Amino acid sequence: MRRPALFLATVMFLLLIGACTPVTPPTFRGTFYEDLARHYAPVIYQGAATDQDFITRVNFDGDWVGNNNWENQPTGDLSAYVYYSVIETETHWFIFYSLFHPRDYEPHPCEQGGCHENDLESIQLAILKDGSTYGRLQAMETLAHNDIFLYPLDGAVGPGYLKVDGPLQVEDGRPVIYVETYGHGIRGRPVGMRKGTVIYRVGEQAERPSDINDEATYALRPIYDDLWQRRHQVGPGRLFDRPFFYGLDLIPAAFDGDNWGADKANTPWGYDQARDFKLHVGDWFLDPAKAMSFHATFPQPFSHRYLFNPYLADLRLLSANGESLRGKGARE
Repeated sequence: MRRPALFLATVMFLLLIGACTPVTPPTFRGTFYEDLARHYAPVIYQGAATDQDFITRVNFDGDWVGNNNWENQPTGDLSAYVYYSVIETETHWFIFYSLFHPRDYEPHPCEQGGCHENDLESIQLAILKDGSTYGRLQAMETLAHNDIFLYPLDGAVGPGYLKVDGPLQVEDGRPVIYVETYGHGIRGRPVGMRKGTVIYRVGEQAERPSDINDEATYALRPIYDDLWQRRHQVGPGRLFDRPFFYGLDLIPAAFDGDNWGADKANTPWGYDQARDFKLHVGDWFLDPAKAMSFHATFPQPFSHRYLFNPYLADLRLLSANGESLRGKGARE
């Protein structure tokens, strides 16, 4: 049973939905930030036992309802998409990529545990603005279930709160990631890859693999336009659920889901991993300069002043000079 405070917060949030503004026009498509995300879009080695391991978009079944995705997975469009976002400081671009699967499952029957509806695992890149068009990739962090893993490319980047899990692998300048079969945790080195492997690379078309040993291209979709603008669609039978306070605003921590457990898949801004009292739920996505400078040790210059962070701007959490109102959070 949920705690009374969370129940009251949910009620308050739902009462505010009717006053929300409609979805705004796209802001990422056709911009430099889209070009930057395409330039560094990862090469994905996806472990695959069945088509339940194929990546796709959240509305693969033609609607924006979260708790029917398990049922609709067999008949939905499993063409490949990857969600992205870009946030800019004076010294860095932070690029976030999210991979969605309608099912997180196990090789054994789900009645034995381990399954849940919806699955969104993510990575984040730190790109140093070195004067070139697309900068220089310094480090990658990946999410695998309850842990975030650090992979530096720049030898000057070292451990902080996180230990280094290994060097960052690249292919034609793009980071290489490995996605587990069944549970879909992401690492920067092969782990949990069983049966087949689908290799995804960014392209103009979203393709569906023909089988569990295939290559396919994925298309990019902006998190800000596709998901963030729908953050008010909260509650049973809608897209999201499990709201929490970030600053003074309630935003959803999870996709709505009811198969094999309630609301088990996080939103990009709902992760609760790799933090202590200096970081809050949501900081990894919403305040990446704060989070990544806590997770790892970066050489100077490393600015916390944002030139572009539409999420904190929407939440009224940026000062007049671009500083996050929630503090830097770097390790002392």
